[in-house]
Amino acid sequence: MVTLWATSPALCLALYIYLLVSFKSLRTILALYMVFCLFDPRPYDGVGRRVSSVQKLPIWAHVNKYFQPRMVFEEPLDASKKYVFGSHPHGVISYTAQLIAGTTGMGLESHFPGLVVRGVTMPATFGIPFFRDYALAMGCLSCDRDSIRSILSEHRHKLRQSLLVVVGGAQESMLAHENSADLVLLKRRGFVAEAVRAGCDLVPIYNFNENSIYRLLPNPPGSLVYKFEMAIRNFFGFTILLFHGRNAFFTPYRTQLTSVVGRPIRVRKNYDPSPEEVDMYHRMYVEELTRIYCKYRPKYAPQARDIKFVA
Repeated sequence: MVTLWATSPALCLALYIYLLVSFKSLRTILALYMVFCLFDPRPYDGVGRRVSSVQKLPIWAHVNKYFQPRMVFEEPLDASKKYVFGSHPHGVISYTAQLIAGTTGMGLESHFPGLVVRGVTMPATFGIPFFRDYALAMGCLSCDRDSIRSILSEHRHKLRQSLLVVVGGAQESMLAHENSADLVLLKRRGFVAEAVRAGCDLVPIYNFNENSIYRLLPNPPGSLVYKFEMAIRNFFGFTILLFHGRNAFFTPYRTQLTSVVGRPIRVRKNYDPSPEEVDMYHRMYVEELTRIYCKYRPKYAPQARDIKFVA
């Protein structure tokens, strides 16, 4: 499943092009499907098209057996409340975040029945034929501002939902080298502002060994790999990482995944938070994330380097 998640966007796009070119009888249907993909409102409406049976597929039991994922909570969460969870690090494919938000067994919802957590991803995901439907079925929604506000708004859909966002984005994914803990967070304040606006407590999560699932090719600034990844990122807003797994089939490296969930940072609701207020909560968030990393690194990732906020 990890291999499929890592390669599916390219495979799905290639399959769509192959069907479009090779089968004239399917062209009208495929063209209509693409129009549907481009104008489908569900990735942005705060509800989406979640399919619980996909989250409970037997394949997830094999994933759990392979990685033996576990969650550690600094304190219990209140399933009757809404939270904004920040997931770190991004890693190559943000795989642990998918487990946390989209599956049974390891997911936050399994530990606290009644809690509803919606993960978000870049809007471009929902333009990739076939793959977009899998992402929607897993509960993913767009990470644009209006979508996030729809997720957290109980007035629009009568649902009490929490949000999980992988804060570092494409910039951080390029830093996902084995044993590194280089995070892009200092300038990322939008998720904090939305939490204050909605009155949701902030909760940092650090996923130990996320950066060890795959191996990035060396990409120091100025290298050909770096220039390629930056060119894609600057043009599309996301990047295509050059990485490898255990073999030619992109089988991930087996590593024990541990997600440590920090203490909730209590937030007072304010529809129009000032920059100073956002900065205060952001500072508290960074401090809590740093604390749980330093506390649990010796136990779950003793080989990892010191946490570093690079941007």
